[in-house]
Amino acid sequence: MLGELLATALAEHRTATGSASASVRDLAAAAREAGGGRVPRSLVERTLREDPRFVADGDPGKARWRLAEEGSPGPAGDASPPEPCLAGDVSAPEPGPADPAAPPGEPALGTRGHLDAMALRPWQAEALAAWSTSCQGVVEAVTGTGKTRLAMAAIRVVVDRGGRALVLVPTLELQDQWARELRAGIAGLRVGRLGGGHDDDLFGHDVVIATPHSAAAVPVDLPPGAAGLLVADEAHRYGAPTWGAALKEDFALRLALTATYERGDDGLVDVLAPYFGDVVVRYGYDRAVADGTVAPFRIALAGVRLEPAERDAYDRADTRARQLHRELVGGLGMPKDPAKLFAAVAAVVADGEARGHAGAQVRACREYLVRVRERREVAATSAGKLRVCDQLAPALAGRRTLVFTDTVDQAEAAARRLGRAGLAAETVHGGLPGDRRRIRLAVFRRGDLDALVAPRVLDEGVDVPDADVAVVLAAFRSRRQMVQRLGRVLRRKDDGREARLVLAHALDTREDPAHGGHDDFLRAIADVAVEVARVDVDAAPGALAGWLGARHP
Repeated sequence: MLGELLATALAEHRTATGSASASVRDLAAAAREAGGGRVPRSLVERTLREDPRFVADGDPGKARWRLAEEGSPGPAGDASPPEPCLAGDVSAPEPGPADPAAPPGEPALGTRGHLDAMALRPWQAEALAAWSTSCQGVVEAVTGTGKTRLAMAAIRVVVDRGGRALVLVPTLELQDQWARELRAGIAGLRVGRLGGGHDDDLFGHDVVIATPHSAAAVPVDLPPGAAGLLVADEAHRYGAPTWGAALKEDFALRLALTATYERGDDGLVDVLAPYFGDVVVRYGYDRAVADGTVAPFRIALAGVRLEPAERDAYDRADTRARQLHRELVGGLGMPKDPAKLFAAVAAVVADGEARGHAGAQVRACREYLVRVRERREVAATSAGKLRVCDQLAPALAGRRTLVFTDTVDQAEAAARRLGRAGLAAETVHGGLPGDRRRIRLAVFRRGDLDALVAPRVLDEGVDVPDADVAVVLAAFRSRRQMVQRLGRVLRRKDDGREARLVLAHALDTREDPAHGGHDDFLRAIADVAVEVARVDVDAAPGALAGWLGARHP
């Protein structure tokens, strides 16, 4: 059905414009107008590639397509689907236009030689090959496994063929990291920046690393005839409308990188899938640990008891939240799925506020959000979480530790506890000036700090130095957040030592694993962790330090 619509659209396009070829965007719009409904761009592209009636017009990277009988396809009836867009590039021995890495008097390496020199891991080579069949797609790989190097290989291929690359990064810290890695990993590459006081372009540079706000605000033009590759780091974040504006249509080659391809809204379906297409490779904990791509790891589930006043506040908020949940789902017919319920409740509140309307449903939804937030905050910031720092401190000396908290106040309190125990600990949070935050990260990287304590600012979008231990004091949020936090300590160690994650939780609350807390995350790591231990911090005060110290290589 879609193939017929596309064939008709191409014929009508030729009649109306005199041009036999059209872009994927134009064809998707034409198919929608012809009665195809909402047609995902990825489906249009897949149909064009797989249906022999269509062929790429010239360089596939420019995403122009025509009917097979148009132009000069060869003998009648001999049309065939287009070749993978980078198949020749990935295996071709001939060099690109120039190879500045080649010493004088020596032949240029060519793309094949460049990729061999990069020494890709098997999963990276597999992902590059899978992506290169269409030059569009999403690669989901857990933090610490080398997504940046995979993207560098794709950039190497495109630049060798005279193309250009735009790399989107969510923060200036990641812009710095990408610039360092690209310059170190691809000799002679002309690396520019857009944002953070820079306004480089793709006419004078092979690659431009841009923040989404800068890329959305100004045109990013390609030199005439050059194929464009767009790489989106932390790609799940570009499902938001403001960030999605940075996804440039003129860049037909597209690679999305993420550790967790998920969002709490419709951004994946409405924004990311139409632009990037499907997930081409998923590289999870099971394969990463089996391959030795990440360090082996152990997890301790450290339970703490709520103080009497905390327990009373939690139970009151929980009782009311449960009552309101029954009213919203049973009485008002709202969805049972927690994520969908939250989205529906938030939409009702937003709509009511926009209209100045505060009916019974709006009031119930607003109170539900308030009680759920109260319940979560009591557990997340409970005083017992700081006892975890007290008990771990004796075993943290000589290690590099990241501590994740829920608030700035909790971060400052945790850093003071660790400091009183003789550890060098500093906080990193959004309230600090950017230069001070970078200095503290650099000091930690040098090994002159034992612990870095942060309220969510280190979850993603920051170049965090390698660490041995992650301590999560406030963790009841999402699987994506936990994957990011574990990934901060998972990078493979030179001496083969294990990584450790201490996951603190308030007992008998919704963040308690015994009551379903972190269920999605724990299912993902249960079969690959060396150990998942349960420790009652209050019942056995020395057990946590013993667990951390006893198995230290």
